[in-house]
Amino acid sequence: MRKLSLFVSAVVAISLIFTASCVSKEVPVTETYYETEYRTETYTEIGEEHREFLAPKTSRWAPIYFEALWGEVVMGIYYDGFETDTAGYPKSQVRLILSSATTGHWATGIYDLTGVGQIPQYPPDPALWDPDSWEGTKYLGTPAQQEWLANFNAIITSPRHLLYGITSDQHTGRDIVVDITGVEELMIITHSAWGSTSASPVIERVQLMWFNEITKERQIPYQVEKQRTVTKTEKVPIWEAIFGK
Repeated sequence: MRKLSLFVSAVVAISLIFTASCVSKEVPVTETYYETEYRTETYTEIGEEHREFLAPKTSRWAPIYFEALWGEVVMGIYYDGFETDTAGYPKSQVRLILSSATTGHWATGIYDLTGVGQIPQYPPDPALWDPDSWEGTKYLGTPAQQEWLANFNAIITSPRHLLYGITSDQHTGRDIVVDITGVEELMIITHSAWGSTSASPVIERVQLMWFNEITKERQIPYQVEKQRTVTKTEKVPIWEAIFGK
């Protein structure tokens, strides 16, 4: 027990001697910190809107019978071809205003004909009453009509050309708005299925809308890592304070 007391006393004495021999000293310390700085960034946004009603470059009705549109039986289509002069504009749209007189079942499709050009006139029907031109109740047409129909079907069934398609069962509202940015030639076709009471085109008017692009600037904050030297007070042995390390 006496030995333990002597040991504790010795430890306390050494600690007191060490503490008494330490002094405060200011030492330089390098620290990392962050500052917020700003850089100028240029960006663009859609600006002023322009509108005009389009007159079709071609407009016709084709008395054709086929099953290409949405798997439906079709008897006749209205075809309107348009040129859309929106080069240089970042965004353009077309608005289809439906006729308020339209009744019954109908469907319409909007197609990009850029690089293809407008579809030519449907060939005349000299063989309409020729029995060899029919297969049961289906009119086969002349070779020229069959070629026209094959080319037509290749376009309207291609995902590359189809911009938008809808039937009366899916449509709600009166207007249809479709993005046509980058489109130079446009085709809109509509049809009425068997049993429709519609006697007029489904599309009443077509409006082109395009938008200017405005360039603006904004300040973007970002963090920059920096370093600085500061002084810090530390306890050091007295001989280190006098003589240095």
